[in-house]
Amino acid sequence: MSTESITDPIVANAAQIEGMQQATDHTDPAWAAGCQRAIALAATLALPFQAADLVAAGLVGEPRHPNHWGPQFAIAHRNGVIEAHGFAPSKRATVRNSACRTWIGA
Repeated sequence: MSTESITDPIVANAAQIEGMQQATDHTDPAWAAGCQRAIALAATLALPFQAADLVAAGLVGEPRHPNHWGPQFAIAHRNGVIEAHGFAPSKRATVRNSACRTWIGA
């Protein structure tokens, strides 16, 4: 069995950066600001959380597109607000328990 990757990591990273920027460019600024406040508040609880928890707690509404979540968590992570905590089944009914990143306050 080959140990080579079928995906060039440099190309994959560039595609990820481009996709995140496109999502950011199309995110409602008011929703993004509210999302950052919600993430910051959830981070103070010292409990693992995911996007669905923010919505369920009434801290922020759903974005226009689910791809808008990723850049917001990345911004909070870069700003030292949260850190990756692991993965858990998604709490979203629409994705049937697929793996979802969980976060915790930094």
